Amino acid sequence: MNNVGSYHVDGVPDLSEDLENWMSRLPHELKQTPIIYLAIPGSHDSFTSKITSDSELAPDAEDSIKKLSFLGSLLKVFLVKWSRTQTYMAHDQLIRGIRYFDLRIGTRSGNQDLFIVHGLYSAAVQSCLDEISAFLDTHTQEVVILDFQHFYGFTQNEHDRLMQMINKTFGAKLLPYNQHMNYVTLEYMTTQYRYQVICIYRSDAARFGQPLLWPSRSFPNPWPNTVSKTYLYEYLHNGLKNRPAKLGYITQCILTPPGWYIFKHLYSSLKKKCAIKLEESRSNWIENQSPGEGGMNIIIADFIELSDCKYVKEVVNVNQKLILNNKRY
Repeated sequence: MNNVGSYHVDGVPDLSEDLENWMSRLPHELKQTPIIYLAIPGSHDSFTSKITSDSELAPDAEDSIKKLSFLGSLLKVFLVKWSRTQTYMAHDQLIRGIRYFDLRIGTRSGNQDLFIVHGLYSAAVQSCLDEISAFLDTHTQEVVILDFQHFYGFTQNEHDRLMQMINKTFGAKLLPYNQHMNYVTLEYMTTQYRYQVICIYRSDAARFGQPLLWPSRSFPNPWPNTVSKTYLYEYLHNGLKNRPAKLGYITQCILTPPGWYIFKHLYSSLKKKCAIKLEESRSNWIENQSPGEGGMNIIIADFIELSDCKYVKEVVNVNQKLILNNKRY
């Protein structure tokens, strides 16, 4: 069996040798491939590494957790282990090859800033966006996809502030929305127009007068919501099989523990019980995927650094199959 995830295959180069610049180094034929048909590694709940036992409960915390808030710091000692999904923040993920970011945003009483949330408060949104923008300034052939997924405690005023923040931070780097996505290639974005950011904004608050924000329908993102590996892969298989044509598509290769599972394994962590548990079978699953029409596009995972970023390298190298397919014809 060819190890597509790690080595040269049938004369096709290892595309993951330089994760910091992997898009820049893609062969010309892949830079001319629509982004919706490339395999792109992403992170789930991307910027939660700043969550600590000093973090406050966030507005997205489940009601059952909020009822236990009287436990104070003791509660948060356990919550941190199940709320934090990544070890690195934006820059360190970018240099490790991540090009899609999943953002959950919340407001904070008495504070004008907006924050990354996942049960507990993490970093300020502006600091995350600044890290990404700084990376793009020095990596002009790289592209990122920002997915503003969920908004907690938001009114139209907060939406307006966040959209202004996005526009001010990225400016001319933002690719304007177009319902026709087949023309969006790396070559089109970075060579012809110097666009580097596709920004998905999953709220009706951005429906009117926001030509630089992409609506949810452009990148379907179905959630498996399971702790069962068997169900997860069945769900992912069916999702790709029925993937909408000519749109982007996000595959959530993650295990999501329900409340009862967390309480059962309270002294463990999301990393041990879900991310590491999934690693080997995910490698096998990725190896059997192909990019292109009806194939894998964006895939997201927790703790992207596991086993020296093996997941990221495997996803990037799935694109070898596009080259192989071209060589056969």
